[in-house]
Amino acid sequence: MRILRTAISLSLIMLVASSVFGECVHKPKDGVYSTTTSSVLAGRASEAFCSGDGPGVTGNTQNGMSWNGIALGGQWRIWGMAIDAAGAVEAGRHFDANGNGWIDYVTNYTGGQFWLSGGHTWGDGLGDFTGTITYYNVGAKVSYVGWQPIGVTSNVSMWGSFDGCTYCFLDYGISNALLVWRTGYTAPMPANYPPFLCAAIAGELYDVCDITLSIFCDVTATQPNTWGKIKELYR
Repeated sequence: MRILRTAISLSLIMLVASSVFGECVHKPKDGVYSTTTSSVLAGRASEAFCSGDGPGVTGNTQNGMSWNGIALGGQWRIWGMAIDAAGAVEAGRHFDANGNGWIDYVTNYTGGQFWLSGGHTWGDGLGDFTGTITYYNVGAKVSYVGWQPIGVTSNVSMWGSFDGCTYCFLDYGISNALLVWRTGYTAPMPANYPPFLCAAIAGELYDVCDITLSIFCDVTATQPNTWGKIKELYR
């Protein structure tokens, strides 16, 4: 009887797995794609000051796109991530007597979507990919000279799941996002950056460098333990 129960259980597991797998007819290819290997493009991003109150404020919304030197958004796009109710939270600071130093901030965002071109290496020949962002976090260091901010460097961590393929996940990291312009700078706003969302007329613009994008599909996995698998596999 024990052998029979085991056989039945295994059959049910395989049946469920097969059913779930069968729902995903448009699946991205597993892999690690990085700017260091030229397998994914770097990009540009904007952060809209949706309330008009400046950086780090609840509701400010990001819009990021790939950049090939000529056109935006031809390979990937992430957009709609809004700063959560906590806003930018100070995590540490250090200054000398002359006001030279830094402040670290940690900011969590809610919402967001992603799009990947189906014509890239991760494609399956059946079209483009879309998905939902379920975690988006930015750690930013603001550098100061003479008590005045002179630059911002951010590290970004993001993950999400693919539409129509709920066991396929995207793990996306940016180790350098550099502030290039902010409303109020004397220099004119540069061209060829993603537009501000939420109909905002003010915000920040960033160059996005050093990207690592991992795609992982596992029909037997659930999202919480899949992130651990991704990081172990691609570390």
